[in-house]
Parts: sequence; structure tokens; C-alpha cells
Amino acid sequence: MKIFEKKVYLAKIYFIKYKEMFWNELKNFSKNNWWVYLLLAVSLAIVYVTGKGNIIEIIILFLANFLGNLFLMIMQANYTANNNKIGAIYHLSGNFIFTLISIYGLIYFGKYQYIIWQISYCIAAIKAFTFYNFKKDIRFFNEYSLGIFNIFLIIIFIFFGLNGLNIAGKEIFLNLGFESLTMALGFSLVTTGLVSTKDKFRYWANLFGIIFIIIGSGYGVFIGYLGNGIDGVSLGYLILTLTMLVFYLKLLKNYLK
Repeated sequence: MKIFEKKVYLAKIYFIKYKEMFWNELKNFSKNNWWVYLLLAVSLAIVYVTGKGNIIEIIILFLANFLGNLFLMIMQANYTANNNKIGAIYHLSGNFIFTLISIYGLIYFGKYQYIIWQISYCIAAIKAFTFYNFKKDIRFFNEYSLGIFNIFLIIIFIFFGLNGLNIAGKEIFLNLGFESLTMALGFSLVTTGLVSTKDKFRYWANLFGIIFIIIGSGYGVFIGYLGNGIDGVSLGYLILTLTMLVFYLKLLKNYLK
């Protein structure tokens, strides 16, 4: 009974610690990235005036992206401070949120690049969580194996994007284009970095991956505006990945040594 009570007590301590960390990071985020809310307001105004997009969808997906990116920023902050166990927990939490966003992007917009590369994100999250919390290193999952796996995914994505995929007699094309390919490259770099236990490599791979994701999602928003409408997934990725870029650039001095 004493062992159980001790575990409950420790769980409460961890919960309080994580909650305080989350709220502190949220305050810091809002203070340092106030422009995000302004950018969202401007985007919503444009969507409302032009009618090119679903405002409710954009707000919901923005909030989901907001939470996911916030978790990843807390993750990187903890990795940089060598609080790897806590960082891995936020890594896994952020991954769960982005998995839900990816499923939505697939079902409602037919954007396969999100869900396909979510496989790599899941591998990276599982690797980090088991390594830092249970001291079990899944050695097969590393920057080399996942890098090769991501190259394989890109080849498969291009192949079926060009030739189509027949499932139960239904022809499916993977929306191959500049947006999807650029984001696929970004996702590949980020996931290859995240699976690594080498902090410097993880940082640089993530930084360049973030840049590609911004370019791809920005292009998607622009094309959506010119076409049928802006989708909330692309807009959410654009706005909040910009905050990730700002966050990573602030850490740059730590990785130039």
C-alpha cells in the first residue's frame, strides 16, 4: 500500500510540474509570439470577406496546431536543457495531436503527405519516449534508418502520385505537387532529426525541415486563396510553424558553438 501511495504522490508531483511548465511556456509563447494572434485575425478577416474558407474549421485547426507546436517547443526547450525525460513526454503528446490533424487532412482534403509522414513522426516519438523514460534504446530506429525510410516514402509518394493507386477498384492519386513534395521533404528532415539522440543533429535537421514545411504550407495557402478556398490544415501549419522557426532561431547561438 505504501508503494502505491508513493507512486500516486510522485504522479501528483509530476502532474503539477508539467502543468506549471505548460502554463509558463504558454505565457512565454504569447509574449514572444503575439504576432501569431494578429496574423490569425487578419487571415480570418480575409477568409470572411472573400468567403474563401471555413472560419470555424480554420479556428479549430489553428488551436490544434497551436497546442501541438507548443508541446514541441516545450520538447525542444527541455532537450536543450538536457531535461530529456520531460522533453520526450511532450514529444509524444505533440505527435498525438498532429496525428489527429493528419487524419483530418486526409479525410477532408485528400492530402496524403500528412498521414504518410506521420508514420515517421510516430517512430521518432516512440524512440524518444522509450529511450529517455525507460532507458531502452531501440537502436534500429536512428537518424540513418529513418533517413533511408523517409527517402523510400518520398519515392513511393512520387510513384503513386504519378501513376495512381488502385484500392478496391478505386483509383486514388496522391496530390503530387510543389506543396506536397516540399512538405514531404520538410517532414522527412524533421522526423529524421527527432529520432536522433544527438541534440545538435536533431536541431539542424528540425530547423531546415521547418523551413521547408513553411514554404510548402505557404504555397498551399496561396494556391487555396487563388482557387476554391484556404484550408485550415495548410494555414495552421503555416502560421504556427513560423513560430517554431522563430523559436529555433532563438536557440541558434547554442548550436553554433
